[in-house]
Amino acid sequence: MKPKNAMPASTPDGFINVAVSKSTRQGLHHLKESMGAASQAEVVERLVRMALAIEKAAK
Repeated sequence: MKPKNAMPASTPDGFINVAVSKSTRQGLHHLKESMGAASQAEVVERLVRMALAIEKAAK
């Protein structure tokens, strides 16, 4: 069963491996749970889409 807020799966195009602080890691885990995301990658994809939409709207 898909989580209620599940986004369509995207096609993977690579990996990022970045060092993060403990608070960022905890925040990412919290957002994964609260968004009902299947993975941390899905959270990152959603956040990037949101940031790009904000940037576009601000121009």
